[in-house]
Amino acid sequence: MPFPEHLLEQAQHLASREKKRPRQASLRRAVSTSYYALFHLLIHEATLNWKRAEQRPQLARLFEHGKMKAASEKQRAECNRLLNSNSTAGPELDCVVPLRNVAETFFQAQQQRHTADYDNSKQWTRTEVLAQIELVQGAFASWKAIRDEPAAQAYLISLLGNPRG
Repeated sequence: MPFPEHLLEQAQHLASREKKRPRQASLRRAVSTSYYALFHLLIHEATLNWKRAEQRPQLARLFEHGKMKAASEKQRAECNRLLNSNSTAGPELDCVVPLRNVAETFFQAQQQRHTADYDNSKQWTRTEVLAQIELVQGAFASWKAIRDEPAAQAYLISLLGNPRG
């Protein structure tokens, strides 16, 4: 999975590029790139489940930002519901906190990317940008811990959009 990790590394590089007075262009690209790192991580993980490796790039093109954001918002709400339900601990609940972190970070990172890419009135600080990158790094770690769990795999499927009822 080098591409998503390389994007995260690139975001870190952009945020640290100018030592004294970081340029807004570098900081904005760092925010945007950190979002794309998580975006591509989730797509990569989802397409790994497709048997025909030569078709995975085509499958990856079916994922849409808006549908992934909606699925992440729904997953975050479901995780919060489970955490607030006073359920007894078990394998399903062990996955809930890291899964909520992934979904919440994706949702938030996409909002930050929109601000970085389209709102020129926002002046970013290096501290804000590094905090954003750190959140995405945390989501990477959370994903690694739960990637094989049924709830995590169901989340990947949901990223394609709502099934027809």
